[in-house]
Amino acid sequence: MMGTKQKLLRSMSWSLLDKLINQVGFMFVSLYIARIIGPASYGMIGLLTIFVTLSECILSGFSQALVQKSYEVTEDDCSTAFYINLIWACLFYIILYCSAPYIAQFYKLPELTFVARVLFLVVFVNSLMVVFRAKLIINLDFKGQAFAATFASILSAILAIYLVNSGYGYWAIVAIILSKQIIILIFLFFYTKWYPSWRFSKRSFISLFQFGSYLMFAGIIATIMNNLSIMLIGRFFNVTQVGYFAQANNMSSQLSELIGSTLQGVTYPLMASVKKERERLIFIYKKLISLASFISFPLLVGLAAIADEVILLLLGKEWQSVAPLLTALCLSMVATPISGVNMNILKAIGRSDLFLKIDLIKIPMILIAIIGSIPFGINVLAYTMIFTSIIAFFINTYYPNKLFDFGAVKQLKVVKNYIIGALIMFLVLKLIAISINYLILLILFKVLIGAIVYMLFLWVVKDKLFIECLSEVSRLAKKMMNK
Repeated sequence: MMGTKQKLLRSMSWSLLDKLINQVGFMFVSLYIARIIGPASYGMIGLLTIFVTLSECILSGFSQALVQKSYEVTEDDCSTAFYINLIWACLFYIILYCSAPYIAQFYKLPELTFVARVLFLVVFVNSLMVVFRAKLIINLDFKGQAFAATFASILSAILAIYLVNSGYGYWAIVAIILSKQIIILIFLFFYTKWYPSWRFSKRSFISLFQFGSYLMFAGIIATIMNNLSIMLIGRFFNVTQVGYFAQANNMSSQLSELIGSTLQGVTYPLMASVKKERERLIFIYKKLISLASFISFPLLVGLAAIADEVILLLLGKEWQSVAPLLTALCLSMVATPISGVNMNILKAIGRSDLFLKIDLIKIPMILIAIIGSIPFGINVLAYTMIFTSIIAFFINTYYPNKLFDFGAVKQLKVVKNYIIGALIMFLVLKLIAISINYLILLILFKVLIGAIVYMLFLWVVKDKLFIECLSEVSRLAKKMMNK
């Protein structure tokens, strides 16, 4: 049998490939569409994304409950979860359908009513694929998901590019969101070869709901808090500024999610499968904190440092107001992958109640920060989020500290090299003042300098994880040369 390390590396490789091809690919297609339709039209769809994300939170609770049960999951569990998610989706869509005119009225954009009712159909599609995804995740089968997402991304991107170039404007974004999920659903259905049986188990429902309900409510709270800024900008400012903020938020969160979801998507089922082996669980947990920091700090801080050049290259002068927002939001999301690991271990051991408590504790802080900064404009709001993310990190580590004696202070000691290295890299990149006619060459030059500075610092301080990575790369290179 394949060992844990080999299985983890193989699964993580497929998961990373999936994210690189699909999330990054989707981001670039979205940027292409945004460049053509402009900030105002892009902002219109940005106003609706909170409702789509809310639907995903409502549906994800049962999916994560299935994964938490790991190899103990039964056919009754799967079928029950399938029908419950379908019922949830129907109810939620009816609510959203009836609410569409009021959403449009709230934002003073009458055209949002029809757009919203079409876009919200994705709720049904997402509900149907919950069990398929859970079964693949339990088996650490990220290969199937990678193929499905890649195939869907290519076809939906072709459709969206055709629509935007044909003058359909923001409908191209609606099309890429809906079509991608439909294609993934079809692929996963044939790949897993799973059909729901005509069974509904009350026992399974109670078991899954007890765990999944906490995650569902936590997800709803987190989604509302994370998107409250966009809602308020849409209400008190104009749709163009929504477009600026939504674009900065999408770019920073896509990069953060690329790191976080790759690590968490693979390691959550792994931690859930070893939840009864405390020492092994804690070892994996601590390694993940280091790995998440080692990767996330340079990538997010690096993007923050070259935000001006990236926005000018990808979106053009019309979008230059996004650059300071992107810098602030990237810095605010540096700790997000680490926080994700802290929250994941609570889910892995079945303590979704603590997951919910943590999100409830953060509500007052986030509300005060957002409402207090809104009157001063979107730039102040973005930089305020750096402050809230720091406090959120300490809150997220409270229960892991009590349960595993690995709180904020110990975690900061473990990741201090990556914090210092990333800060030095940021300062160096900001101090570079050279003129290169081609933006792409300037960006590549700064990326190269940033990588050298970061790795050189880790080499000087003899960072353990960095040395291990160098040794592994050297070993693989020698192995390939010998072949």
